[in-house]
Amino acid sequence: MGRRESLAVFGNDYPTEDGTGVRDYIHVMDLADGHVVAMEKLADKSGVHIYNLGAGVGSSVLDVVNAFSKACGKPINYHFAPRRDGDLPAYWADASKADRELNWRVTRMLDEMAQDTWHWQSRHPQGYPD
Repeated sequence: MGRRESLAVFGNDYPTEDGTGVRDYIHVMDLADGHVVAMEKLADKSGVHIYNLGAGVGSSVLDVVNAFSKACGKPINYHFAPRRDGDLPAYWADASKADRELNWRVTRMLDEMAQDTWHWQSRHPQGYPD
């Protein structure tokens, strides 16, 4: 935090609620839990099984900025930059098969992801050592 003067938000003219890109964000612990239950399922079944792991809903880039601002208790300066080639307006995972067959779904939403990330960053301001 504080290493950049301003965060670049790529695109504010998408056909989304606030004009910014919408993506499916997942907490790393939910992802790890999903991998564990998928591996356990492999012990019961043979063959190849594909599961999407995600929240199944999208959050906009500004939703993420606001969640992190709330988590750190400070405003986050940002500016809009041009869209990047190839970026889609919105996409998210359909995790219904993982829910149905693995009884897996996310348990942590965007605010908790931001809080946990800020907590880690506060304890490791330089990241992991090389």
